[in-house]
Amino acid sequence: MKSFFTYTFDANKQYDMEKAKALYFQNKCNTCHGDNAEKSVIGSRILKDMSPEDIKGALIGYTLDSSSSTTASQMAFYARNLSHEDIDNIIAYIKGGNFALDLQAKDLLEEEPAQKTKHNIFLK
Repeated sequence: MKSFFTYTFDANKQYDMEKAKALYFQNKCNTCHGDNAEKSVIGSRILKDMSPEDIKGALIGYTLDSSSSTTASQMAFYARNLSHEDIDNIIAYIKGGNFALDLQAKDLLEEEPAQKTKHNIFLK
């Protein structure tokens, strides 16, 4: 299920990486996805290769999915027990503690540069 929402993350948040790792293992993410999110489950993408937005969208999507597929129902069981903060912490474990800051920097680099008028005024 593809999300219609854009998920944002707080670039100023300092993630407790021990807590993030504990959440990843307590929720048994490693069982299917590997200790470092490096494994692919049948029909899924490798988590460490996904964007933070895609990971969050997928987890939230599983909570809304009424699919009867085995993978979807297994993921829904785990995803429904996660708060948004838990999801962000798990993403921090997978992508690194500075992932939100990295996203912000990427967004700034992708922004269209301001255009300067003949009166030396910048337009956005």
